[in-house]
Amino acid sequence: MNIFYKKNPLIDVVLLPLVVVSLVFRFITDIRRFLYLQGILSSYRAKSRIISVGNLTVGGTGKTPMVIYLSTILTGKRLAVVSRGYGSKGRGTRIVSDGKNILLGAELCGDEPYLIAKSIPGAVVAVGAKKAQVIRFVEQQYSPDIIILDDGFSHLKVKRDLDIVLIDGEKGFGNGHLLPAGPLREPPGAMRRADSIGVKGEGHTVENQIKKYAPLDKVFHFTYRFKGIKTIRQDAEVDAGTMKNKKVLAVAGIAFPDSFFRTLEAAGVHPANCIAGQDHSTYDKNKLRMLTERFSPDAVIVTAKDAVKIKEIERDEGVQWLYADIAVSEAGENLKNILRKKGFLP
Repeated sequence: MNIFYKKNPLIDVVLLPLVVVSLVFRFITDIRRFLYLQGILSSYRAKSRIISVGNLTVGGTGKTPMVIYLSTILTGKRLAVVSRGYGSKGRGTRIVSDGKNILLGAELCGDEPYLIAKSIPGAVVAVGAKKAQVIRFVEQQYSPDIIILDDGFSHLKVKRDLDIVLIDGEKGFGNGHLLPAGPLREPPGAMRRADSIGVKGEGHTVENQIKKYAPLDKVFHFTYRFKGIKTIRQDAEVDAGTMKNKKVLAVAGIAFPDSFFRTLEAAGVHPANCIAGQDHSTYDKNKLRMLTERFSPDAVIVTAKDAVKIKEIERDEGVQWLYADIAVSEAGENLKNILRKKGFLP
């Protein structure tokens, strides 16, 4: 995936055959979007109000932390979260949490929905490939006030009341090509449909591209904020200061692990070794044992998304996880102003 963000004439030559495929992909997505926007293809209008959190590119831009953040400001509402459950082994519509109890493990629902269910105890969390079908089921069974559609920007089968699109300020739109020649699911101009645009990080030039398609009063900035380190075994707090003199192995099975490694560094934890796996990596005891035998660390620190899977197989106190949230820079209170305008906040 990182190849899409590197500027190199040789890479451009390698990707050239895929550019033709990406043009076909763009033509198909343009036709599909036109048919939905014209009402030729029907979209489901939910009884509950729908907030979509999505992005224009493949890979991580902070959608899961943003869903969790929204739950902290949409207080007093009955919330539900609907996700595809990418990487899970389950099929059909599945209830991860009924708002009282977590009913499925990460293996059957996916790491991100499980993390959301753990982080928003009072919310109903459901997964399934057919999101409109999942939304209907959630409405019938739980009658939520608001449903947050995780990774829903390009999912035109469901009408939404608010579209939030997230962009990595550092990586931007990569080489500017659509899949499979680049990271884009839709052209940058698709952000015209967005009600609010969140940029991860500050001081980047991506706003010069955004303002071609959307007014900057739609834009807000957010960053990851270190909250602490906990043990895998009991979620016991670990003093980050004690990590400074230890040999730490950092392991991240997420799309863009650099932000995780930087967050550790900013917290004063300087890993001796960093291992970056594929997004939605799977784990077993052999994999962890091989890593510890190879690097002989005093402690292993993983991401929150990895932790929900590792908890099921590992009880060693030396394996820990970093928990963080996002801090939203409310210059002009752009995000909250839009939520108020749309009637989600008083």
